[in-house]
Amino acid sequence: MTDPADLRFFTALQGLLAESAAPGDAACRAAVDRALETGAPLDLRSARLELDALPADRRDRLLAQLHARMAGDISAIWDLLPFAAGKQRPH
Repeated sequence: MTDPADLRFFTALQGLLAESAAPGDAACRAAVDRALETGAPLDLRSARLELDALPADRRDRLLAQLHARMAGDISAIWDLLPFAAGKQRPH
């Protein structure tokens, strides 16, 4: 089963790569697409390695944008709150 955080991470990364294509992103973009398509652990790992292989300034900029996007995703945060509406009361 694919971790929901991985799905959010790679979905956000896929969007960022599509929005701000840069030379040298093709392999990373293809690996992210494949990881989201299959959800296979080796494909997820390959996508992470391709992200790590980007030039440091490009990688760091993408990671900063990813962090901002994921931190602002209230639906992801809401799902983890124990007393969020729609959740059963803990005992």
